[in-house]
Amino acid sequence: MYRPSLIIQRVALTAALPLVVGVAGLHLGCAKPQTMVSASGVPASEGTVKATVGDNGNTKVSIRVKHLAPPSKIASDAVVYVVWLQPRNAAKQNIGALVLNDNLEGSLDTMTPHNRFMITVTPEPGGKVAEPTHEPVFTADVEHPG
Repeated sequence: MYRPSLIIQRVALTAALPLVVGVAGLHLGCAKPQTMVSASGVPASEGTVKATVGDNGNTKVSIRVKHLAPPSKIASDAVVYVVWLQPRNAAKQNIGALVLNDNLEGSLDTMTPHNRFMITVTPEPGGKVAEPTHEPVFTADVEHPG
């Protein structure tokens, strides 16, 4: 039996589906950067962390800093900033060095299988340290619906 209302519903659903999928993709893939908390010793600095869904359900992490003093100005033995990722109920992991350019800006992009974690940035004497040796200049508690 011919039911025009059923055909109209199917057409409307088919037309709306790409819009729904597009909006869902924007929500998961284009998260707004989250402001990191600056330590009192670096009041002019600014930092953000952005966590989005990456390949294979991993979390893509993008860290950006600016107006951050050279590490040796924060700790006399420091030559680089190290970014630490600490998943819930786990140890901190060194995920890489954050090197500043001449404009006192730096960035680090990486992937992690975790979707809830703490990010800290510390001045360090080298990029391969196994644990932080100085107090953080930035912190952020990150959680996204991965």
